[in-house]
Amino acid sequence: MRRLAAALLLTLSVSVAQARSEKTLAYQRDQAWPAAVRFLRIEAKLKIIEKDAEAGFVIFEYREDGKTFRGSLEVIDIVKDGRKLVRFVLQIEDRPSWVEIEMLTKLERKLRSELGNPAPAPSPKEPPKQESPKGEPKPTDKPKDDGPPISDTP
Repeated sequence: MRRLAAALLLTLSVSVAQARSEKTLAYQRDQAWPAAVRFLRIEAKLKIIEKDAEAGFVIFEYREDGKTFRGSLEVIDIVKDGRKLVRFVLQIEDRPSWVEIEMLTKLERKLRSELGNPAPAPSPKEPPKQESPKGEPKPTDKPKDDGPPISDTP
C-alpha cells in the first residue's frame, strides 16, 4: 500500500504543465507579425531561437528565477464572419497559463500602441422589412399593454 501511494505521489509530482493561451485580434497579419517579433525580442527581452515569418511562428527562451523555459508564439490568419483576424497562440513549457496570458496582454498593448485600435466588428445586417397589406397588423406590431384584454364578443 505504501508503494502504491509513493508511486502515485511521484506520478503527480512529475506531471508537466502544458498550458496554451490564445488571443484573437482584428489586425492584418503582415502588420502584426513584425510587431509581435519586436515585442518578444525588445520589450519581453526574450532570446529568439528560431522564427519563420511565412509559417508564422517564433520559438524563444523564457528565463525566470535562473531557469530557462522554451516557448513558442504562433501568428495565424483566420476568417470569422467574413472578417480577417489574427490569432496569437502562446505556449511556455512548464509555466502556468497566467504567465502566457500576461504576455499576450502586453503584446496586445504593444499592437494597440503601434498599429492603433483593432478594426471594430461590422454591425449585423438587418433583415429586409416585409410590408403587409393595408389594414392588416404587421407581425412586428405588438398589442398595447395598457390594461386587461378586451374580448370582441359580449
